[in-house]
Amino acid sequence: MTDIVYLNGELLAKKDAKISVLDRGFLFADGIYEVIPVYNSSPFRLKQHLERLAYCLEQLGITNPHSNIEWKNIIRTLIERNGGGHLSIYLQVTRGVSNDRNQLIDEIMTPTVMLLASPLLVSEESIETATATLLEDIRWQHCDIKSIALLGNIMLRNKAQQLGCDEAILHRDNVITEGSTSNVFMVKFREVYTPPQNQLILGGITRDVIIELAEESGLKVHQENITVDDLLSADEVWISSSSREISPITQIDDKIIGSGQVGPVANVLHSEFQAFKKTLIN
Repeated sequence: MTDIVYLNGELLAKKDAKISVLDRGFLFADGIYEVIPVYNSSPFRLKQHLERLAYCLEQLGITNPHSNIEWKNIIRTLIERNGGGHLSIYLQVTRGVSNDRNQLIDEIMTPTVMLLASPLLVSEESIETATATLLEDIRWQHCDIKSIALLGNIMLRNKAQQLGCDEAILHRDNVITEGSTSNVFMVKFREVYTPPQNQLILGGITRDVIIELAEESGLKVHQENITVDDLLSADEVWISSSSREISPITQIDDKIIGSGQVGPVANVLHSEFQAFKKTLIN
């Protein structure tokens, strides 16, 4: 059972955790979040997740409510209270509770901090494939901020599901950005390509690990613009995220990618990723 949540300094059962109707996260989606995978009770790349958390809070002008040591203690306590093992930790910080519904920011608000755990289902032996559809990226211009305002992502992900696909791969003016819940990679002639990190994509922690592992394996990695035509003519396409790790895309709309099976580069990096997880010490 993963029934214990952390809310503003307290560990509570989910059913007992409550926030104010005047919390700006509830009223305006004024906050940020992180999703931290936990393998064998060990948070994955916690330092990098906390760095991204600090960056996003700074972009919104929200004071970081905890030091890194305090965050680590909160997360480790939550892992223990939820039984450890493989978990996914969702961390959310909002600007806090205002006196009334007013878009202007009250400088004296105390941030609302909430963390919850859920089971993380990972397949370390096999690699899961997915299908995708190409959709116009309708989101805002600061996707590098891990905002809790996910309405655009939700609309696109559900559109993909309605079309019978697992994920939406997004593009602006024919240039690929990312998936609705993932980063995007492709392989051409055994070289790896992924869109460059900028304000139009969220730089994923798993994305960074895949790039590192690919380069350590002797693969050439290009962080550059990918067009829709590039993607559809690729030998392999993958998506990556904290929950998916590496997930090869076998079909985009009516176009079969490569052989329609897991490609050799994806297989190698999946194995490297699993081996890397076993060496982690946080």
